[in-house]
Amino acid sequence: MASRFEAGDTQLAGVVQQQGSLAAAVAAGELWLESGVAERAATRCEQAVREINDLLRDARQLTVKRKFGDNEDGHAAAERFARAGRDYIDSMQNAQTVFRNMAATYRVAGRTVTEADVANEQMFRGRSG
Repeated sequence: MASRFEAGDTQLAGVVQQQGSLAAAVAAGELWLESGVAERAATRCEQAVREINDLLRDARQLTVKRKFGDNEDGHAAAERFARAGRDYIDSMQNAQTVFRNMAATYRVAGRTVTEADVANEQMFRGRSG
């Protein structure tokens, strides 16, 4: 049976795929954002990374095996809980990677517009000068 974290990782994989598609569209010049909008979106992604850091600060405690009785069932339960803690940490760290990549993609999309604006301004100055 898949854990909730494995199911979350499956959903996260879909988000990773979408982020990759956005990055490809930005690289191809098919997607761009006004620089202020892009920066706000990137900043929000970085805020999410910091919030996850706050959640993870005490999460290592979740990976410590606890006593659930000195028998086979107790040991198995302790291992499942410790594994769930490790899965949680892995999932949250994967989410942080996605947010970092999204922030970078948004910033590139914002630079695309800024660079186009600069190029257009230079072109118009050249024509009028």
